[in-house]
Amino acid sequence: MVFQLFELGLAMLGAVKGSVLIFVDSRLHNSKVDMVYEARALVDLFDRANVRRWRVVITLPATDDGIRAAHILTSVYSIGVHLSMVTSLAHACACIEAGAIMLSMNVAPIMTWFEKKDGDEVEHAIDPGHPGIKTIQSCINYIRQNSLNTSLLVTDIRDWDELKQLDGVDAAALDQKLLDQISGRGLTTWTPEMMEDYEHSPAYRCAREAKYPSDFLNNGRGIGMALSAGDRSLMSSVVDTRLRQNKVFMEKIEDVIRKEVDERLCVDAFDLQPYATWP
Repeated sequence: MVFQLFELGLAMLGAVKGSVLIFVDSRLHNSKVDMVYEARALVDLFDRANVRRWRVVITLPATDDGIRAAHILTSVYSIGVHLSMVTSLAHACACIEAGAIMLSMNVAPIMTWFEKKDGDEVEHAIDPGHPGIKTIQSCINYIRQNSLNTSLLVTDIRDWDELKQLDGVDAAALDQKLLDQISGRGLTTWTPEMMEDYEHSPAYRCAREAKYPSDFLNNGRGIGMALSAGDRSLMSSVVDTRLRQNKVFMEKIEDVIRKEVDERLCVDAFDLQPYATWP
């Protein structure tokens, strides 16, 4: 899969001027060593193709091993890393401590976890007071308040109302449903509906009270065990579900590649001699 990911990355680099996110196989999420090896192999291919390092950002899942792999890649090999599936402020702090230059948060499962917490359906207005919005906004505020060179991307957005509550998001991944709702085929900017006293909002206070720099990587029991019980539950709910989905997706990709290779081998191996015509 490494070479196929490299070729896909080259195609994307030819279509855009900025950086491109290259995904390491998320099925390696429990192996720091394997993720580091695959990331280095990918970057080496881009180096040989004379692609500048800043244009290639390696994506790893923000599991315990993924975060530790990111720390090795950034500090030892100067490789830019994007950590995906970040779920809480403490989780984001650990990822930032590892040196990630980009984080991504899955809005829908974070919002849903709070809305169905403890097995009960809880009604929350989609506004800055929603605990899911507060969680994501606190991560944005932490980056902003500490003047960090880290970008935050949001994905899995259920509707525009959720996105409009977030102030300071660097990028948003939109699905086809949301894209179809853009009138006039253009995007407009907006100012999120902020609480009246922003500096006393829960998201602002959470970010201000969070330690910087953090020291999650020094926890001998693992990064996950350094999180609160609630943050561990949220992380497990979001990350485990996404990893299972990614596993199915990667298996489908491998199946397509395997069939294509088999077809090509069959064509290459087909003996035309018995059907040759002679004058």
